[in-house]
Amino acid sequence: MAAKKKLCDVKDCSNSTKKTVSREQAGTAIKQANMTLDIRDKVNKVHLCADHYRKIKKQLKKDRQIERLRWG
Repeated sequence: MAAKKKLCDVKDCSNSTKKTVSREQAGTAIKQANMTLDIRDKVNKVHLCADHYRKIKKQLKKDRQIERLRWG
């Protein structure tokens, strides 16, 4: 039996998943990219296709850098 492929969690997207990020981490980046997620409330991971991940990748990098500055 073949494994079922996950689909992108962005609304109206039917591409297969390329990357998975935490919902908390992706929350602000997705809002800034004007994307709408189509996921349930209790899901901890967001599945994104390559196109949508590319759109939020720079914002995720900036968020990680800011978080690292808080540590030190």
